[in-house]
Amino acid sequence: MYRIGEIAKLKNISKRTIDYYTQIGLLNPIRTDANYRLYGDECIQILNWIEHYKNLNMPLEEIKSSIELIKSNSFIDNQKVEKHFEQIASIMEHLNEEIMVIEPILQKLNQKQKDMLINRLSLQGVTLAQTLLILFE
Repeated sequence: MYRIGEIAKLKNISKRTIDYYTQIGLLNPIRTDANYRLYGDECIQILNWIEHYKNLNMPLEEIKSSIELIKSNSFIDNQKVEKHFEQIASIMEHLNEEIMVIEPILQKLNQKQKDMLINRLSLQGVTLAQTLLILFE
């Protein structure tokens, strides 16, 4: 269990941001008898998801909806699932457009530059695969 300052330092975000996430219901810390908030491993996982979705430029309200969908143990609303996958499809379409725009630039790179980019993309590909596994657990 982590106090707010510890989790802020661990995740490299401000205490104010953690407070905000708590206020809007993204994080649900445990309260001690002294009224301290303690954040567990689930909160770290949620912060990882938030960071991931923010990197995809997803609005916070949609992030909250996606996390609620992931955490849901009961009946899943098909409309929410479809909306989530529409968001993913939109992001993939945007990435495809970006690749088309950057293709002429990539063709001008030397082999060392190409190798460096391939290594970076390989790491990002692993991250994407891990995210997909989380979504389909």
